[in-house]
Amino acid sequence: MIVRSPEPGGELPSGAALRVAFKVDPGWESLAARLLVDGEDVTEECGQRIAGTHPPSRVELVYSPPGGWAAGTHEAAVVAPGERPDRWTFITG
Repeated sequence: MIVRSPEPGGELPSGAALRVAFKVDPGWESLAARLLVDGEDVTEECGQRIAGTHPPSRVELVYSPPGGWAAGTHEAAVVAPGERPDRWTFITG
């Protein structure tokens, strides 16, 4: 993972989206990592931005819950096959 916004312990404005970005190898076809928010897999609900380079070198997942963020502390986790989950908390408000 090369970007996570907000950073651990950071604040996310109530109308903003959570973002995580990954480097990808040339020829990649799908992202194996999953994004969990507050224990729920939200990967399929994420928007996906793919770098405009050729071949693509980066993919970004962008997530904002339907109806917006509830105020308080949230936990995000990126789970990739064969790796320990990368977990962090952030505050919305």
